[in-house]
Amino acid sequence: MNNKKEWVAVATVGNDEEALLIAGFLESQGIPCEVEGPSPGTPLPENLGAFGMSRVMVPPDRAEEAGQLLASREGVRESDSEGE
Repeated sequence: MNNKKEWVAVATVGNDEEALLIAGFLESQGIPCEVEGPSPGTPLPENLGAFGMSRVMVPPDRAEEAGQLLASREGVRESDSEGE
């Protein structure tokens, strides 16, 4: 079993909500993941830079697969918006 401390980030986004959507997508594809980010409800300075980002973490042996799924998902989203 993988140690979660060794998990790798496959996405870094500006808020927990977006990270949770990405995590839900990956989990629906059978990839275990967790979201790391600022604690909800904690007052934070307006600009934390990278410290204010949320990361979607997966086991290292699933990182390549997760990256490919996310890339194909982005491609679908981009092609959908081209027809508008």
